Amino acid sequence: MISKSILLAAAALIVVPTSLFGQASKPRVNNEKPEKVKGQIKRIHPHALKLILQGKKEEAAAYLQATSAAKTNPDHTKLLLDIIAGKEDAWKYDAKSWPWDRVLPDTSLKKEAPSDSFTVAFGGGSGYVPENERMWDTIGAIKPRALLLLGDNVYIDDPETPEMQRFHYYRRQSQPEWGKLAKTVPIYSIWDDHDFTTNDGWGGPDIEEPAWKRKVWEIYKENWDNPYYGGGEKNPGCWYDFHIGEVHFIMLDGRYYRESPKTESPSMLGPVQMKWLKKTLTAKPATFTVICTNVPMAPKVKPGSKDTWDGYADERTEIYQYIADQKIPGVVILSADRHRSDAYKVDTEIEGMYPLFEFSSSRLTNQHVHRLIDHSLFGYNEKQSFGRVDFDLKAEDPTAKYTIINIDGKEIHDLTVKLSQLQFK
Repeated sequence: MISKSILLAAAALIVVPTSLFGQASKPRVNNEKPEKVKGQIKRIHPHALKLILQGKKEEAAAYLQATSAAKTNPDHTKLLLDIIAGKEDAWKYDAKSWPWDRVLPDTSLKKEAPSDSFTVAFGGGSGYVPENERMWDTIGAIKPRALLLLGDNVYIDDPETPEMQRFHYYRRQSQPEWGKLAKTVPIYSIWDDHDFTTNDGWGGPDIEEPAWKRKVWEIYKENWDNPYYGGGEKNPGCWYDFHIGEVHFIMLDGRYYRESPKTESPSMLGPVQMKWLKKTLTAKPATFTVICTNVPMAPKVKPGSKDTWDGYADERTEIYQYIADQKIPGVVILSADRHRSDAYKVDTEIEGMYPLFEFSSSRLTNQHVHRLIDHSLFGYNEKQSFGRVDFDLKAEDPTAKYTIINIDGKEIHDLTVKLSQLQFK
């Protein structure tokens, strides 16, 4: 018998190549298990669709009958039952045969609106929950200059199934509350794990591996109207930038090229996007530069996890150091992912660097909630909410005011940051 000490010694000699950790994570699809009538009902129809795609039509019909009490959306139930019944005019998993009008984002809206004093709304965490779709009306009521969706926008969690991805996009686009908003407000987006892969997943450094990555990107492009998409066909991704007057918005892709946080000094952005980010930060002077990221940059906001920028601390420091070296004033962070709204003041620990203010919000429609964080400036998780940011560039000392607004339109907390606070010593 081999002793335990010998086995332990042998195990210690086994070296796992670092390159393996850099590869994409294995998707953990969560629509393959039946959803209960109560809880995350946003997955009831996706589970039934999954059964249909697997050829289990009788099981899918029985499941839809069993979950009918949830009243998730009877029209969607009928759509799936029509597929099961083989109706000639049933949905064929494409846009042409989708039976309801869809309203896609249009970023050309409000191009002539004032740009020296304006409002943007932002958030993430908007899985389809029927009773919470009224959030889009609440956002529309403040008449924002733009809405920024920072990830977990529809909760697909199935990167290898194009039919599932399109279903999630199409059902949101055909909701009346969404349609009303999308017809009047420019909507920009980036993705996070639940839109790109599955929970806490990463795509790895390769452009074409896994094989599903490019297809997920192509379907994403079909459904959003961003100014451009990463490095185009050569370097797919969803990073881009745009300006509203003298405010520069930089939207980051934190998933396509993300490496495993188990590696030593992993990258979230990848070398091409990092080079682009540095160039973009200094391309044109702005009063405020707003870096929008799918996960929080502030430390310890998801305790015990490396899914936020805590798992990519070296790259985070590289970004901070570049801002300091180039003496870029007026930088503000917007982030999502955590199912709450909160604010942070971050000491980058770089000599002479001003503190960074981060505004975070990611419970637009989700039922699921995350606990508040003690070291936040303030936080809110009692109801669904979004972030409102008012920019006043006409003031002698320009300001960016962050307000948390809940689904009922009630203002919860606010914080005003002056440009004079975001200057180098």
